Amino acid sequence: MDHTRHWYRIALADLLVAALIGCVLRAIYLVEIPFVRFKPLLHAHSHVALLGWVFIGLMVFLLDDAPDARTLRRRRVLLWCVQAMVLGMLFSFPVQGYGPVSITASALHMIMSYLMVREAWTATRGWSAAGSRMLARLALAGFVLSTIGVWAIAPLLAAGLFGTEAYYWSIQFFLHFQFNGWAWFAALALWSRWAEQQGSPTPLDPFTVRLWVVSTVLSFALAIAWSERHWTIIAVNSAAVLLQLWAGWRTGSAVRRAQALLMDRAPLWAWRCVTYALVVMGIKVLMQAVVAFPPVAIMAFTIRNYVIGFIHLNMLGAITLMLFAMALLRGWFTSTAVPVRIGLSLFTSGLVLTEALLFLQGTLFWAGLGMLPGYHATLLGFSLLLPAGIAVLWAHHPARART
Repeated sequence: MDHTRHWYRIALADLLVAALIGCVLRAIYLVEIPFVRFKPLLHAHSHVALLGWVFIGLMVFLLDDAPDARTLRRRRVLLWCVQAMVLGMLFSFPVQGYGPVSITASALHMIMSYLMVREAWTATRGWSAAGSRMLARLALAGFVLSTIGVWAIAPLLAAGLFGTEAYYWSIQFFLHFQFNGWAWFAALALWSRWAEQQGSPTPLDPFTVRLWVVSTVLSFALAIAWSERHWTIIAVNSAAVLLQLWAGWRTGSAVRRAQALLMDRAPLWAWRCVTYALVVMGIKVLMQAVVAFPPVAIMAFTIRNYVIGFIHLNMLGAITLMLFAMALLRGWFTSTAVPVRIGLSLFTSGLVLTEALLFLQGTLFWAGLGMLPGYHATLLGFSLLLPAGIAVLWAHHPARART
């Protein structure tokens, strides 16, 4: 298990780096930083967060214990190769943007990710067929499906379609199935696996899982609604929202039942993180419901604050909190330790405050009321809470943690 803790800590370091870059991006609005270009640095931020923290963090738990030394060695090599590509993107994107090195690193990361998907598929064979294994398989399928959007970009560029609807749809396809397919289903699989290991019946029944699957596919309509405002797109997204609300309600009920049965088997902060993640997912679904109305859709897609807030709501609110919960359930963070409580409190405070400020400012823009006084400085101040909390958690070495 030591190697698993070790790799979780590496993934957490990726999250810390991404959070620090995010603060630099917000500081650019306040001061001029020599030799720093916003968009290339933004690419480094997003790639390290998604392909470093989220991908490696989830894979750590999906791969878990290797059956023999040879398998363990193979998986370690793959993890090191993937992390090397993350570092390649971290250092190349700020210098050249999308250039030879960064594109090569991204492509190699994706190819090695397929190998890791195969490893995870094998590693989860012994999981509950009707519960965690089904969710894990759906997550892995969602990852592979999402990459179609990336592979589609090169032909679109070759055809001179850069900046067209099809180009942006391909990017949205990748992001949609990364967050809502791969990452969310993997998070549900990990939580279900833990509950099953503690003796709980399969938390999510097959019908609830099917609701998540269908709603995830249909909700891609939201990603293309910015350019295609036909009533059929709106209708499909509305149906997806209703199904997601139903799935979310059934999932929340399943978590409450498991909590009643397993309350004494997990630290309080683990239950908090799981609950917060589900609340965030509920907020996200409600936002999608509101965006089903065309005037609101135009507002949501044209005001950058909403777009950034929505992405961070997924990344930090749903997925990251679930990954923190998994570490707490494993005993890698001592929930009663003061540093862990401080780290989690700083992180959740930073998340709530930055999201509230982003959506408040976006709403003021929409209402034509201008910018809040000191908005960028306040946003930077709130944002600093995120890397501060992550750094405290990282310093509290998982290998020393006990439940």
